[in-house]
Amino acid sequence: MKELYEAIKTEAEKDVLKAIEDTHKDLENCLKWNGKTYKGDENTQRQKLLRYLKRKARTREEEQLKRVEEVEQANDFGGTLTITVEWKRSYMWGMNPRAFTNYGFNGRSIGGCGYCKHSTATAEALNSHKPLMKLLYLKESKRLRELNKSRMTKEDQEKYLSRRSFVGYGAGYSIIPSFEGGVGVSSHESIVKGLGLEMRGITSTKHVDVHQVTKNKS
Repeated sequence: MKELYEAIKTEAEKDVLKAIEDTHKDLENCLKWNGKTYKGDENTQRQKLLRYLKRKARTREEEQLKRVEEVEQANDFGGTLTITVEWKRSYMWGMNPRAFTNYGFNGRSIGGCGYCKHSTATAEALNSHKPLMKLLYLKESKRLRELNKSRMTKEDQEKYLSRRSFVGYGAGYSIIPSFEGGVGVSSHESIVKGLGLEMRGITSTKHVDVHQVTKNKS
């Protein structure tokens, strides 16, 4: 996963450079955007804000590197990941799903309306299983490796080597890939298939949906 580690570090450096540029370009709005007020003249305020933004970027970098390291050290995917989605009525939001897995994950009740709550629940469950995320991170590392050595035009890179094209729609937009919520369960199934696994629904009732992720027999 060398490429993913490097991408995280590169993004952190970009965040620091952007903070320097933004605070020199429009300090007032940067302070407002970050909810900060400092005493002193303009240069003093700028230096204090920069210290905060640099610390924030480094903290985020450390958290992301730790997450990747934990996933990298996880066991390889084996057996079956079973996701049970229970639906319960909410006075405000109608039927709310909550996901559970056979590995002890207990998700939150998904409320709101106007988006796919079912896939938001399954996303939480999928993201909780480190052996599965290990395969997803390896796929993203492969994409970055291909991107680094590619001589394609930007248009072809977007067509063949964007995360959406290479990993699948619904794999997230941050530096670390993840299963997005609200994109439809079929999007999750497609991403999982690209990882060499199979995700299928085995039960669907008014109050319960059950999905299983297994190794692809083919």
